[in-house]
Amino acid sequence: MKTKDLILNIAAQEFSKVGYDALSMNNLVKKLEINKATIYYHFKDKKSLYNEVIKNEIIRGNNNIKKIFDKKKDPITLFRDYFKAIVLTIKENPYLVALALREKANFGVNVDESFIPYIEEEIKYLQEIINNLTLKEKYKNMDIYAIHCLIYGTIESFYAIKMCNLPFANDNELKLNADKTLDYIVDFISNIILDAMYEK
Repeated sequence: MKTKDLILNIAAQEFSKVGYDALSMNNLVKKLEINKATIYYHFKDKKSLYNEVIKNEIIRGNNNIKKIFDKKKDPITLFRDYFKAIVLTIKENPYLVALALREKANFGVNVDESFIPYIEEEIKYLQEIINNLTLKEKYKNMDIYAIHCLIYGTIESFYAIKMCNLPFANDNELKLNADKTLDYIVDFISNIILDAMYEK
């Protein structure tokens, strides 16, 4: 793994555990077992490192979503594959959910407007999928950002609860099992939304 990629990988883990403000660059250097100058060779400061971590994860997600359009699919399959692409991104980086939830809880205080094109790209893919579904009349003008938040909020919240050590619920098959939890949520949330919005 290249040094820059290693820094981004370990930084993503550490930011997800303690958040932006609490992460000490000195502690990060110890985790990486490199000198601080190496980090600053690749990244101007902690803020630019953090923003690169977030941007990389959004781009990774967008790339996974792009791939579902490679083959011609019916709208329902495409919609379900959209969820699978989100879940694949989380499987590729299990620290992503904690990272995303921390930033959302802070109302995006540590990111800037340079992220907007990447978020808008992901929204564009979702809009394209929704446009091809035959929606019930009352959902035809639903705000695409509301749908986006419903999807991501449900996936992230459920995943966080199931990965928590506290004894929430009683489904031991899913408890602390990332793959089973993520596969379950694909079926659950896609079925809920389709049952609610799709005109059969």
